[in-house]
Amino acid sequence: MKKKTLIATAATLVLIALAATGALFALSALGGSHQTCGKVDPAQLRQVADPHYAANLEKLARCG
Repeated sequence: MKKKTLIATAATLVLIALAATGALFALSALGGSHQTCGKVDPAQLRQVADPHYAANLEKLARCG
């Protein structure tokens, strides 16, 4: 009886590990599929006083 319980517990743990691994791969694939339209220099985005700042943000928002 104890041997069957041990086998059932081990099988359950293996299934949980496989499900977790599959979920991680799926989330990784979804995260990797997000693409941006070019490189954005963080220093440029911090220059709020720049008169072209709003235009740059609009360009980034529409890109895609």
